[in-house]
Amino acid sequence: MNDAPSRHSHRSRLLVGIVLIALGGVLLAANLGYELPYRWWRFYPFVFIVLGVLGILMPSRHLDRSTGVWLLATGLYCAMGVYYWFGLGWAGAWPVFVIAAGASFLLHRRPDEASPPQEGPR
Repeated sequence: MNDAPSRHSHRSRLLVGIVLIALGGVLLAANLGYELPYRWWRFYPFVFIVLGVLGILMPSRHLDRSTGVWLLATGLYCAMGVYYWFGLGWAGAWPVFVIAAGASFLLHRRPDEASPPQEGPR
């Protein structure tokens, strides 16, 4: 048996986990009042927004529509917290996740619902 896909999957999950932990650490430091040396961190919501839109418009085996909805919601929530879009900050933007939960339920398909069985010629 070839274990290359599982090894690749494990590596991908490890990389995503490390990136998320690092991003969370930077965000926690900013929220605790530490002045970060660069202002580039204010653009991080757009990474989530772009990935979310890509997942919704062009789903792949690594990024499905449901995950795209959650990434988009996370990006919008973070953008509202950082830039106070629509007058909402971190405390007021949480309903975005309720909307994302509803959209995720609508877009998520179980594997057995993905395509109806085709009957072949007898």
